[in-house]
Amino acid sequence: MGRMTDAPALLLIAHGTRDPRGAQEMDELVGHLRARHPAPVGAAWLEDFSDPDPATAAAELVDQGVERLVTVPFLNLGAGHAKTDVPEGVAEIRAAHPGLLVAHGRVLGLHEGLFALARARGGAGAGDERRRDPGELLLVTASGSSDPDANGDLWKAARFLAEGTGHRWCDAAFAGVTWPKADVVLRRAAAAGASRVVLFSWSLLAGLLEQRVADMAAQVSAETGLQVVDAGRFGPDPVVADVVLDRYREALAGDARMNCDLCAYRVPLPGREDRVAAPSAGGTGQRVRL
Repeated sequence: MGRMTDAPALLLIAHGTRDPRGAQEMDELVGHLRARHPAPVGAAWLEDFSDPDPATAAAELVDQGVERLVTVPFLNLGAGHAKTDVPEGVAEIRAAHPGLLVAHGRVLGLHEGLFALARARGGAGAGDERRRDPGELLLVTASGSSDPDANGDLWKAARFLAEGTGHRWCDAAFAGVTWPKADVVLRRAAAAGASRVVLFSWSLLAGLLEQRVADMAAQVSAETGLQVVDAGRFGPDPVVADVVLDRYREALAGDARMNCDLCAYRVPLPGREDRVAAPSAGGTGQRVRL
């Protein structure tokens, strides 16, 4: 479970999954982290269909003698889970273990290491646009959120990734909750004469929402003849473990910053004004109007 040192333990807090592949991949990632980190490493899930929850996972670490802990949200973008549910889980840990010193990190987000991994997943070279078919669309997808800040970050990810791969046509889409859905964008690309689509999922572990996008892609491809190349997702890669440890070090250095400039809990965004100053715990359950 890790060697006891002066370094604080690490606890990942993920959103949860009903896909057994996701749980297996989390175990693999924790293995990478334990090989890199001298203190105990644990993983917790927010959803009640995945175990253990944050408080239980923290109790297991305390039972090992842990007195200092860094919690890192194992989330790709700073949406509702990161802004409400994870802080609630951390608050429960602190309440259950008042003697435990807890520092909290930020989501993995738009980390340079993830972009490097995404470029590798797509077989990208140095980003020479002359080597790219101008009819090839880079489509970056995610699960989707009612948080405009997180949804906007996916478009930033798509553009930034395209800058590094040489694509001059890029877009973003979602599995659900918000717009546009992946099938809508794929049909739009086919109608516009795309030669093919390189599909990359901005997701950390295997999950049902990612599979939903894959099913959409297969259906549109069958209907239109559009070639869709699956470039994968991040997965339990050692690079992801390194990104987690980077967020861990940020938290210890006191430099863990949330993406608050456009946060719906601070800024009165149209249609979501009631979120301003709402308690930062227990998600809103709101959906985007389509």
